[in-house]
Amino acid sequence: MKFISGKGRNVKGRVKSEKINTEKIKTEKIKTEKIKKDKIRGKIGGKIALVVILVFLIGITASTIAFGLFVRDLETVFPNVWAEGVNLSGLTFEEARRLLINEGYESNAEGVAATIVFSDGGSFTIYGNDVGFALNADEAAAAAFEFGRGGGFPQAELAFIRAYFGTTELRNLSMSRFDEQHVRRLVSENTERFNKTLIDDAYTINSDSIVIVKGAGIEPANEDEVFALAVETLHRALEARTHLTAEVITNSIGMVDIDLSALYDRVSVEPMSAKYDPETFSVTESVAGVSFDMDAAQSKINNAANGSEIIIPLIQLEPEISAEEIESLLFRDTISTSTTTISGTAARLNNIVLASEEVHGTMLNPGDLFCFNQIVGRRTTARGFREAGAFSGGRMVDVIGGGICQVTSTIYDALLRTTLEVVSRRNHGLTVGYLPLGHDAAISYGQIEFRFRNNTDYPLRVETIVDGRRLTVNLIGTKLDDTTIEVRTNRVSTTAFETVMQEDENVSAGQTVVETPGSNGHVVEVFQRFLDADGKLIEEKRVSRDTYNTQDRLILVPIGALEDEPGATTPPNETPSSSPPPSDPPPNETPQSESPPSEPPPSESPPSDPPPSEPPSSEPPSNEPPPSNDSPPSEPPQNESTDE
Repeated sequence: MKFISGKGRNVKGRVKSEKINTEKIKTEKIKTEKIKKDKIRGKIGGKIALVVILVFLIGITASTIAFGLFVRDLETVFPNVWAEGVNLSGLTFEEARRLLINEGYESNAEGVAATIVFSDGGSFTIYGNDVGFALNADEAAAAAFEFGRGGGFPQAELAFIRAYFGTTELRNLSMSRFDEQHVRRLVSENTERFNKTLIDDAYTINSDSIVIVKGAGIEPANEDEVFALAVETLHRALEARTHLTAEVITNSIGMVDIDLSALYDRVSVEPMSAKYDPETFSVTESVAGVSFDMDAAQSKINNAANGSEIIIPLIQLEPEISAEEIESLLFRDTISTSTTTISGTAARLNNIVLASEEVHGTMLNPGDLFCFNQIVGRRTTARGFREAGAFSGGRMVDVIGGGICQVTSTIYDALLRTTLEVVSRRNHGLTVGYLPLGHDAAISYGQIEFRFRNNTDYPLRVETIVDGRRLTVNLIGTKLDDTTIEVRTNRVSTTAFETVMQEDENVSAGQTVVETPGSNGHVVEVFQRFLDADGKLIEEKRVSRDTYNTQDRLILVPIGALEDEPGATTPPNETPSSSPPPSDPPPNETPQSESPPSEPPPSESPPSDPPPSEPPSSEPPSNEPPPSNDSPPSEPPQNESTDE
């Protein structure tokens, strides 16, 4: 066996294997070191690339910001922007405005018009200048300048880029003055005319019937479509700066579809009763109504053959109240009347005539208020009024317009026999001779007013007529029942006047002068008695409680006469007074039986120029209505204001 030689071979093989392993280890170390170096190089390269990218992005951002600032700070119109055919690029607002004006931008509606023609040959024309279709240079320049500048980043920048590489044409920039309502009105009027013509061709309206011919027709025009056509034609005419015509296209239809509702609205008329017009104090005419049976008419149309004639009878409707009926009621009745006798001087008569002329014919609608001072106005010499006697402070004095209390008193006397509402009335402080106690009404401009209201349902006319020395008041209205009113006066108390004697240097020896005749004082109550048609009493109502003051009889005597006859009451040689002492008027006597009021003697000197205004009142004017049944007696003040 050769064991030695076999062992040697195994040693050599092991040595060779160890060498191979050593080389592999070296190779792997080299690879590992290379990989580490490559990784280091990669990290360094990535950082360099990142830096480069960042630098690039920063450059782009800076450029974008700079571009954005450029665009937003630009004070001219963006490139390639045109307005209605005018190139405005690169111009400031003012430059763009001037250029547009120079190019005739604001006068471009001259000769611009649109005519719209309907199929029946009817037409209407809209002119550009009439409807404000001319453009405005300021608005157009502003629109061009603002183009692309709205919105945030990057809208403006992108708009600039698009404008730079393309052309932008702006149209219809400034129509703010366009009168759309005017155009719509023209369209509405003419469309309605055309459609009405179609309807008129389809039927005929007679006085007692409607005749319809069932057959072919034309489709009605649509107002909105006609308006759109008119505006669109105007725009095209403005672009071409000319006059264009457009036709409304309507289609022919086989059968005319009768719109009975529309026909009814056109034909039917609601009956209208006559009415009283308070503005003109006249009656408006009544209107007869017209109608037809829609169900019966529709049935006839449905059953009729094409081309046949259909007759629809009209129904006449009478109004509830005709003008004749109302006119027969207006101012039909004399509700009340009163007549008094005018005494005294010509000046007093003159004043009563003037005041009566102002009042005569006064019309009061239901609810209206009669105010004497407002109607007659201030009494002045310029208006013809003169000085005459009037009560003031318990005695008779001359004032401008004196005596016209007789007008208010006569009106009030007539009112006592009506149910008209007396709003403001005051009796005189002293008795008057032309009317019974409690029937008078004082008046003084700016101090005492006389008012009554027309509380009826019909208008009232006040007539005041002077015939010679007689004053008549008529209240003309409408009386709806047979009730009559009587006036009863109850004298509550009477206070006799006293005689006072006073020395006066102007009275001759042995003579006396009655300066004031004297008047008794009274408290009276006035009642209205309502009677039915048979004269039976329905109701009695108290109207007022009036107080009249006493007026002492004043006799002027010579100086020293009272010392000679200290107890005398009536001197033996008394001179007659300017008017006899008034007798106490009986409660229900007629005015003619009473004594006239005391007036200045006819022979006295002419009056001097009147004061600029009437005597001031120590008492405010009365605005209160007459006292009710439960009210206390009215006591006139001792120092009362002037009663004309």
